[in-house]
Amino acid sequence: MRAKRTPSPTARDGADVAPTGNKKPKKATTTTTVERSDAARRDAPRDARAFTAIAWNVAGLRSFHEKSLDRLRGVIAGEAPDVVILQEHKLQETHCAAFTERLRRDFPMYKTVQFAVSVAKKGYSGVVVMCKAARNGTSGSTQGTLDAMFGGGAKDEEATYDGPKLLEIREGLGARGYTDEGRTMTLEFEGFYLVTAYVPNSGQDLKRLDYRIGEWERDMRAHLKELDAKKPVVYMGDLNVAHLDSDIWNVGASHIKKSAGTTPQEREAFGVMLEENDLRDAFRHFHGDAVGWFSYWSVRAGNRPFNKGLRLDYTLASKRVFDGGADGVEVVDAFILDKVLGSDHAPVGVTLALR
Repeated sequence: MRAKRTPSPTARDGADVAPTGNKKPKKATTTTTVERSDAARRDAPRDARAFTAIAWNVAGLRSFHEKSLDRLRGVIAGEAPDVVILQEHKLQETHCAAFTERLRRDFPMYKTVQFAVSVAKKGYSGVVVMCKAARNGTSGSTQGTLDAMFGGGAKDEEATYDGPKLLEIREGLGARGYTDEGRTMTLEFEGFYLVTAYVPNSGQDLKRLDYRIGEWERDMRAHLKELDAKKPVVYMGDLNVAHLDSDIWNVGASHIKKSAGTTPQEREAFGVMLEENDLRDAFRHFHGDAVGWFSYWSVRAGNRPFNKGLRLDYTLASKRVFDGGADGVEVVDAFILDKVLGSDHAPVGVTLALR
């Protein structure tokens, strides 16, 4: 069973695509709070090994590590995740060795640490994964010799970690590329794939909307379909879209259809991905009628105290892993840790039962 949870200390408004930087949040113009319904957590069956993965957009790892490391420690202590994914780290390749050492020092139970870094633009994007499992192989442009330097893939982990074997980590979307902005990694485990992505924002004035819909979404769908033909897929991270009306606190506002992450095109493309790739939104599977559950709150607008947010961070999974685990993998819980502070996003997670 999953380790007993302990309370953790308590994340982008569709119209707010400007970076938060060091600006002080504006005072909210109203004190009305968006109410949140119940969304009870679920435990893995006693006869299964629980596997938990968490993804969190930290909006800059350097600042997060300095100011909010205890928040991450609290999440890890409470959830005991097998995999931790930190997105939008904004580091450059020259920083990876030092931060690999720091993360391994801070969290020695995670034997595998791998960065994907933006080489197209400095101080931008980026994803890092930490896994309890030692890696059998790796493929990517950033990791280089870090494993040799810091002991990645150590044999002693094989004797102590009872989870699924981590076979390989790959950056990008296979032969399609997409490694230049450091946005995505595919982790291959024995019985399933775990894909994480920090999906491109459509940007100010929707300048990247055509790229996102016409290229990124198309190629991610193809990548996920290729993987799913081999074994089940879990896809998670900051997917930068609020799919349903209930994922937008002010869905009736006039600017919503013209704002990054809430345009009709992006929301429709998300639905197309679910349908064409035979995926299911895990949180909605368990909490279909839940309201007031968000994963991003605009700092600039001062929206978090009033729960005026968007649900931009998701866990999706192959539909067949919700049916009792015919593949030996079953999704049993999906959650949003919306009381955890440390970023303008909340961590999101999924628990699998492995048999």
